[in-house]
Amino acid sequence: MRTNTLIIVLFAVALSGCANTPKVPLANRLEGKTPDERHEILRRTCLTEAEWDLDRAAARQPINAQHRYRDSNTTRETSHLKTLCRELSALPAILRNTPIELKMRTELIEKCRREIEDHTDLRSKENIAHMSRVQELCEGMTGFSIPTEQD
Repeated sequence: MRTNTLIIVLFAVALSGCANTPKVPLANRLEGKTPDERHEILRRTCLTEAEWDLDRAAARQPINAQHRYRDSNTTRETSHLKTLCRELSALPAILRNTPIELKMRTELIEKCRREIEDHTDLRSKENIAHMSRVQELCEGMTGFSIPTEQD
């Protein structure tokens, strides 16, 4: 009887390791953080979000090939978004109203708008959600809102 219980407990522990942890909204993760901590959280989240397209493509591969696929491939969207994330992370954490910095932030928010426009696939709800997360990250890192076509 003890052996069966031990096997069941070990099996339950192993299965619990496979369970997904609930995603904490970005606003909740940023709440109460210093500007430098916010900047680091946004930087890491941006780079992770940039790989969303690659993760989705790798998921279509056999289980034993997924890591190899992710390591040896990239998509246009992934490389563009990673470059954008690196440019955004070069901005200072605290917004200063110097003309040079305002120009940099304005150029980056425009670049974000173009990337979102280029990579949004209206046929996929997952892609729309991904691009809204990218928009939230861009706005959080620049401190500006992305202009819409009506603006």
